[in-house]
Amino acid sequence: MKRRTFVTALLPALSAGCLSSLPRATGPRGPPEAPASEPGETPEPDHLSIETFDYEGTDDDQLRAFGTVDNRSPEERTGVVRVRVTVDDEETVGTAEVTVPGDSTAEFETVVPVSFETFRRNGQLQVTVEAAGSD
Repeated sequence: MKRRTFVTALLPALSAGCLSSLPRATGPRGPPEAPASEPGETPEPDHLSIETFDYEGTDDDQLRAFGTVDNRSPEERTGVVRVRVTVDDEETVGTAEVTVPGDSTAEFETVVPVSFETFRRNGQLQVTVEAAGSD
């Protein structure tokens, strides 16, 4: 009987500390509002992507980047490949326009006016593609 009295006496003390720290609801209580732009309008997916890329030095010690662009759309797409080269916190960009038939790949190539040897020692390279005219 003493054990029951002890537990009964202990419950209010435990529940006062434990129950007071239970999580409370936060956030809005209604459905989200419709976007300010046209409702139901979703951005067009990126159909173009870089499939492969590589680089090498040219005969006059510049950086040549090349690779393939993949088109996952059934329609022909034109894209702009951007090769961003960073050497010693200075960025240089080379571009190439590429037209890719539907559900296919196409090759690209661009020469970036940076020293290949300097790039090889201390450079970074980033290759991206986006649909032409989406700047």
